Amino acid sequence: MVNILRKREVTVIEFGNEYDSLDETNLGKTSQQLIEVAKHADPPLVIFDLTSTRYFGSYFIQFLIRTWKLVKKRNGRLVLVGLDDPCLSVLRRSKIDSLWERFATTDEAVANLLGEAS
Repeated sequence: MVNILRKREVTVIEFGNEYDSLDETNLGKTSQQLIEVAKHADPPLVIFDLTSTRYFGSYFIQFLIRTWKLVKKRNGRLVLVGLDDPCLSVLRRSKIDSLWERFATTDEAVANLLGEAS
């Protein structure tokens, strides 16, 4: 299940255990709904919590870029939480790892997005 949470002023999209692999088969049915959530987040501060994710491929990367562009267009930010080494490696190989800030926990990301990070 994908959980859509609100932590203070931040929209958190949390990919549950069944999303350990984010590919077209697994994500395809919900990707448009998640894009709409991010597109209408107010304020446009979005966290993708990937703590349970162990693999993603080109479909997720396209989804991530599309969602990020929609948020950025509204002068917002999209950040990643809980990205493990194999997933980070995919972003590095694609030379897009620097597009998103990464945090270990949702609380750290929320604090940063709200300007509370030390």
